[in-house]
Amino acid sequence: MAWTIVNPVTEAFKKTPKGKIAVPGAAMKKFHDWCREVEKDIHPKLAADISDMNYEQLGGRLVGQFTIRLSKEHRVAFTINEATQVVTIFQIGGHYPPG
Repeated sequence: MAWTIVNPVTEAFKKTPKGKIAVPGAAMKKFHDWCREVEKDIHPKLAADISDMNYEQLGGRLVGQFTIRLSKEHRVAFTINEATQVVTIFQIGGHYPPG
């Protein structure tokens, strides 16, 4: 079974709310490259390690959530279901997901 990425934030992200900083094109390219690697059936952690994206499993009240670094300022936050091999993106941009 191959990995699947569920990315419900992509369309909403294109419309940057007033006061929010859009993720630069180079960082979004990194995100799309990572997605392509994951969809080639590479574990999300390994795909991030290949591109030096600082894969991090969060703890505390954010346990079960993961992030990868797109740039100094921006990260992607997601959850992973190992059993079904589904990665669900819930934030693109900013530094850490909201609690």
